[in-house]
Amino acid sequence: MKRITGRATVYVDGEQMEMERGATANPGGIARDFERHHGRTYATESEEAPFVEGNIIHTKDTDVVALSAIDNATVIFKCDTGQKWVMRGAATENPVGVEAKSPIKLVGDSWEAM
Repeated sequence: MKRITGRATVYVDGEQMEMERGATANPGGIARDFERHHGRTYATESEEAPFVEGNIIHTKDTDVVALSAIDNATVIFKCDTGQKWVMRGAATENPVGVEAKSPIKLVGDSWEAM
């Protein structure tokens, strides 16, 4: 029987992040915006950066300042199905707040399968 991805583990510079189930990843690539003009379809393209996002589970050991300062990191996104990807040159998109489940988005330069 084939497995469906149910859980992902995220590592930043080798350290596992305490994340809520439901973390997502996107390898980036070309995004297209389609428009119709006079019966024809046209597309404009833009390049989208790869990213990993989810919610950090906030505990007494969570350092939101350090999480907000992540820069030029190596991020590994590992699925429970065995698939793994690495994103290099990653940085935190926005400051991480203090919440029970703090949203975080890491955006990187490159994305490749391991």
